[in-house]
Amino acid sequence: MSQTDLKFVKLSRIKENPVALRNVNRQGEEYIALVDSIRAHGVLQPILVAPLPSEDGEDAYRLVDGLHRFSGAKDAGLEEIPCFVRDSSEAEMLVAQVITNVHKVETKPVEYSKQLMRILSSNPIMSMTELANKLNKSPQWLGERLGLLKIENNQIQALVNEGKINLSNAYALAKLPTDEQASFVDRAQTETPQVFIPAVNARVKELRDAKRQGKDASPESFTPVAHLQKLSAIKSEFESPTVATVVLAAEGANTALEGWTAAIKWALHMDKPSIEAAKAKEAARVAKLDAERAKKKAERDAKKQAEAQTKAAAEAANVFNV
Repeated sequence: MSQTDLKFVKLSRIKENPVALRNVNRQGEEYIALVDSIRAHGVLQPILVAPLPSEDGEDAYRLVDGLHRFSGAKDAGLEEIPCFVRDSSEAEMLVAQVITNVHKVETKPVEYSKQLMRILSSNPIMSMTELANKLNKSPQWLGERLGLLKIENNQIQALVNEGKINLSNAYALAKLPTDEQASFVDRAQTETPQVFIPAVNARVKELRDAKRQGKDASPESFTPVAHLQKLSAIKSEFESPTVATVVLAAEGANTALEGWTAAIKWALHMDKPSIEAAKAKEAARVAKLDAERAKKKAERDAKKQAEAQTKAAAEAANVFNV
């Protein structure tokens, strides 16, 4: 059959994909609205399925795309659903599923990357360029997506999947050795890509240079890195200088060349006032995190102490009753 072959299939004859890219949130407003719509009007857009070997003589199918419509139809009490049926190998089903989900924000980034790797693993002769073309993406995009798999820590993966670490920062974080990633997690969640990515790249270079020289890299510490001022800030300073005097004085600029150099440093956040401000901001961030950790630890300790007291009181009561 081809994908243009349309038929109505009993829901009981369709099996869900065990490696679905997205989960169904049955309590979500959009899903509840979908179920209500299906109950009132039926499924208007067919789902995509692939034939499965029959175990009882009746046709059987595997769901390729349309998990929410499929689940909504079941929850709405339907017995059958319109389907496009297409013969597909497991690898082809994976490709189809990835392609149909490529622009859906509900797809978890790390899970998506795992599926991309499964496609390549199940197709030894498929190149990254070929897969990128199937997805209508660039090989660079695919390489960055696959790079997320270098983040092996489940807790960090969860932060990426939940959107607490944006993808740009996640791509950069994945470039670091596994034992270094945890040190940058907090910054990955709070810093903009314009600040975070240069910081990671600088650390990667530091580690690479140390390895080339046969030395151990120094422990990671905060070091301000060059990143461009916002265009609006540059334009504002050009039209009405406000920081020029402070920067020139801090840099000790006495000549035109020294003034020019100071201006370039300011534009890159590498002048002395900008560096001090960055260090102060980092110190405040670390202090806030330390305070939050201390608070959580105190809460855990207090909870444990309360539980221990309750347990001790119960044991004492049992002894008294005896």
